[in-house]
Amino acid sequence: MPFWTRLSVAGLVGLSLALAATPGPAAWPAPAFRAERIDAPGRVLDLSEHLGRLPIVLNFWASWCAPCRVEAPLLRNEEARQRGRVLFVGVNLQDTPGGARAFLQTYFWSFPNVRDAHGELARAYRVVGLPTTVFINAAGQVVRVHAGPLTAERLEAFVSALTQPSTP
Repeated sequence: MPFWTRLSVAGLVGLSLALAATPGPAAWPAPAFRAERIDAPGRVLDLSEHLGRLPIVLNFWASWCAPCRVEAPLLRNEEARQRGRVLFVGVNLQDTPGGARAFLQTYFWSFPNVRDAHGELARAYRVVGLPTTVFINAAGQVVRVHAGPLTAERLEAFVSALTQPSTP
């Protein structure tokens, strides 16, 4: 890998880790989108059909992202535990179609994955680096944006917070 590529990847990872602890706004409306699925070519995921119905976890990733590969099994396992209660959606960012499909096969992801070839979804969700995971509550509000790789404990805690009934 050329020096400038390694430097830019390292910079994105460093920036992601620094921003992981940066608090954002309390909640904001999750942008709806329609995008073709990588895991089911020819099918489209319309997020508006799910917003406001159940909690959603959006994970922005790329096949060339080493931290994305580290957290991939954690996402697969948590999605299996939460299936039917929480919708997990992968958003492949600026990747090759072949690389994205190989990643899905390698990590046995069975949840919907869409492609964000030009970064429009990443901008809409305020993603600044990879991996980034966005947590959307059942009311359709973004309640957390976690930049950087998740640990199993953090992922479980963040998802658990999404599934707990809110108190008035």
